[in-house]
Amino acid sequence: MNKTQKSPNFEFDPTKVVIYGGGGLSKMIIESIRVLGSYQIVGIIDDNMKKGEDIIGSPVLGGEEVLAGLYDEGIRMAVNSVGGIGTYRVRWDVFGCLAEKGFVCPAIVHPTAHVDPSAVLEAGVLVLAQSYISGNAHIGMGSLINNSVVVSHDCVLGQCVNLSPGVMIAGDAVIGDFTQIGMNTTVNINVKVGSECRIANGATVKDNVPSGKRIYAGTVWPPYMPDKKNRSV
Repeated sequence: MNKTQKSPNFEFDPTKVVIYGGGGLSKMIIESIRVLGSYQIVGIIDDNMKKGEDIIGSPVLGGEEVLAGLYDEGIRMAVNSVGGIGTYRVRWDVFGCLAEKGFVCPAIVHPTAHVDPSAVLEAGVLVLAQSYISGNAHIGMGSLINNSVVVSHDCVLGQCVNLSPGVMIAGDAVIGDFTQIGMNTTVNINVKVGSECRIANGATVKDNVPSGKRIYAGTVWPPYMPDKKNRSV
């Protein structure tokens, strides 16, 4: 190659990424990306933090208004670190904003997590440390799989599902769009959980859950009723 020849000018750099959201979850995402080693974090986007503020070694670049300039600089990759606990719409709206500005959200898998080869992760999925996504599972766009979660074989998770640390989902379960499941909750085999459900910490889900249902911490669903047949496992 002629040394005077100019290098090709690619439209964007696929190794550079920005993180949208500077809260507690962002620290976990920053460290996951660092240990993964595939991306260079350019900085943090947060609408409620001061420009220049430091988030464990990554600077806050500004709010939504800086995305257009970053795009012009050739940055196209973004990670949504807004958890949206209690209101999924906050996280969902960030995805909409990023897509509108031309950014792409890769799936990020912590190196200590395991995803079986037949499992499918859609765009924007986050799989954090020590979690396991089993064979033929399908994880919908933007879903968050927190630390030490098990999603067993043939499970289907919808869009923007949030599984907190320690959740255990047995095989062939279906979790609907925008459902949030709290820490150390278990969902039995073949159970279908509807969309926009909120299942609190430590619950046990033994049968199907209608959309929009709220199940409280430490309870069993469905409630035990002696005159009706209840699942025994």
